Amino acid sequence: MKLEIKNREDLIKIFKAISWLDSRRWNTEDNYNFVNFFRSDLTNYEKILTHWICYITDRQMPFEIVWDKGGHVFSELVYEYSRDGISPQQILSNHYEKYIDKKGKERFRFKSKDGVTFASRYVTDDCQNILQTLEVLNNQRYKRNILVFIADIIQKYQDKNDLLIRVTCGLHLLTYQLENKKANSKKIIEILNDNEKFEKKLKQFKRTSTNGKKRLWCCVRDYKKGLYHEIFNNAIKEITNNDSTKLIHVWNKLPMNQIELPGDVWNNSLLFRDNLFVNILDINNIPKTWGMPKIIRELYNQLKNNEEVKDFYPEQFDITFDFVPRMCNKKLCNVCLFGNNGIESICIPTKDKYCPVALLSCGYIDKCEGEGCIIKKGTSKGICRGGLR
Repeated sequence: MKLEIKNREDLIKIFKAISWLDSRRWNTEDNYNFVNFFRSDLTNYEKILTHWICYITDRQMPFEIVWDKGGHVFSELVYEYSRDGISPQQILSNHYEKYIDKKGKERFRFKSKDGVTFASRYVTDDCQNILQTLEVLNNQRYKRNILVFIADIIQKYQDKNDLLIRVTCGLHLLTYQLENKKANSKKIIEILNDNEKFEKKLKQFKRTSTNGKKRLWCCVRDYKKGLYHEIFNNAIKEITNNDSTKLIHVWNKLPMNQIELPGDVWNNSLLFRDNLFVNILDINNIPKTWGMPKIIRELYNQLKNNEEVKDFYPEQFDITFDFVPRMCNKKLCNVCLFGNNGIESICIPTKDKYCPVALLSCGYIDKCEGEGCIIKKGTSKGICRGGLR
């Protein structure tokens, strides 16, 4: 099914405004939350694997807890995994325990040696995902290093124009392709080493790439921009010698438009979607099975050759994670960059000050762009019907 765009001009304006907000998000380190590593001397590849495991457990709970407590526990686990040589099962067992909660019910949680505990929402499922990840990377080919794993896929398929999707598919196999909710590392390694089997999995992955893969796409996004992009590149340097420059160049050149929007409750909020897109789409005819990742991908495919939106790509709509709870849920329509009043009452262009629009809208700290700012010019003004009914 092809979505009918009723107002291409306003859709272009939305894409421009979302791209502007996303740029503010990644312009400074203060706009992103980082892992609370249990020690400061971790290698870069240990930081990347810790980051990966944190995202495995980042489901339906405050992300601050995941990155703080979870980050502390998992960075210790990864440190031991990469240095001690004991089995993945034993490593995980050392950091996983059963306990009795205040109501006398049996529970499970992750733990560190210094007493920090972290119970993710789906802790038993997460444990299987983590176990499979550690067991696959334990293969002699990957040397317990997630960057060796990724580099292997890059080197194998570097001539393919869908390389980023292939890397993402490989990472999905690494962690999320369980068998009856149980780890099966031997089967995954078999698929990764068999071109025909991998191509079959890749086709399946592409058909479902916009469905239920939030944490996967968040990780790949982080490896392409922001502080973790720098850590990722430095981790490549740690595992290669003469090939590092080439590998980093190949990775950095991969197109951002192949990354899908990580779907979550914020960008799927009807308060946001229906009000912002009311004049863009026939809201009632959108298939009920389509979430925002699918919708934005379809809209992008229709506009991707338009020079006016050359800087936009679907993942940028992830700013809704910050935008919707701050603006839509609080109904701050009178000071919204998409509202009828625009941002006239809060925007006072001053080059040496922080942008109040980015700060109010999403909590992003970035310097004012001055009179040349597209939001100041009213590019996105009056598109959303929020507050009108």
